Amino acid sequence: MTVTSAAQSGLAFLREYHRERPLDLDDDRFVRLHEWFLRELSTIDSLTDRLDDAECANYGTICSRCHRRYLAIKEMQANKNLLAVVRNAGASTGQSLTGFGRRVYDRVRDLRRLVDFRNCENVVMVGSGAFPATLLWLRDNFPMLRYVGLDIDPGCVTMATDLVGALGIDNVHFELIDGRQYDFGGFDFAYVANHVVPKRAVLEQIARSTSVRQVVVREPTPVGELLAEAVRPDLPPAFVADAAGAVGGISLSYDLLLRRV
Repeated sequence: MTVTSAAQSGLAFLREYHRERPLDLDDDRFVRLHEWFLRELSTIDSLTDRLDDAECANYGTICSRCHRRYLAIKEMQANKNLLAVVRNAGASTGQSLTGFGRRVYDRVRDLRRLVDFRNCENVVMVGSGAFPATLLWLRDNFPMLRYVGLDIDPGCVTMATDLVGALGIDNVHFELIDGRQYDFGGFDFAYVANHVVPKRAVLEQIARSTSVRQVVVREPTPVGELLAEAVRPDLPPAFVADAAGAVGGISLSYDLLLRRV
C-alpha cells in the first residue's frame, strides 16, 4: 500500500482498504492487506468525529466480515503450527507459541489481575474458536480448574478438541452450542470473546445463572468497533463495568471485568 500513516491521511487508508476489495483476494494477499489495515487503524483514536452513522454502519459491516475471515485464517494456522511443534513432544503451550499464536495467548495476561481465581473451579468461554488461546493461557496458569469452550462453528470445535488432545490436556473440552442457549449453571467464571454476537444476549443468559460470580467480556476500542461489537454502552442491568485491562497492540480490544449489581 502507498497511503501514508492514518494519522496523516485521515480516512484515506480506510477508503483505500475498501477499494482493494479484500474479500475477493486469496488468503495470503488478504492477510497482508488486513494486517496493514489493522496497523493503520491502531494509530487513530476515534473515527466518530469523521464518519456519520451511515458510513460507520457501512464500513463496520465490511470490516467486521474481513476481520472474521482474518481470525479464521490465523487461528487455523496457529492451531496447525502448535500441533506440528508439540504433538507427542510434551512441550508446554507457552514455550511453543510464536507469531499470532503468541500474541493472542499473551494478550489475556491481565486476567490474573482482573479475576479472583481463589474460589474458582469451573470456567466457561463463549467463542473459543479454532485456536483457543485464552483457554490455553488459563489452563497453563490455573491448571487445577475445569474449562469448557463454546463455539457455533463445528470446524472450530473439532480443531480445538484435536489440539488439546494432542497437548495431553484432559481438563478442557469444547461444545458446539450458541452461548444464548447454554446453561451456565455450575460455572464460577465466564469469558466472552470479542467476536461473539450478540454480546448483550449472551450476557443476559449468563446473568440467569447465579453461580457465575465473575464475567470478563473482550471489548473493542472505539476504532475497534469497526471490527467487533461493543457491549459496554449497553450492558444488561445485571452488570456494571468494574475494571479494564490493557489494549494489546493491533488487537484493538481489551478485557473488561463486569460486576453483578
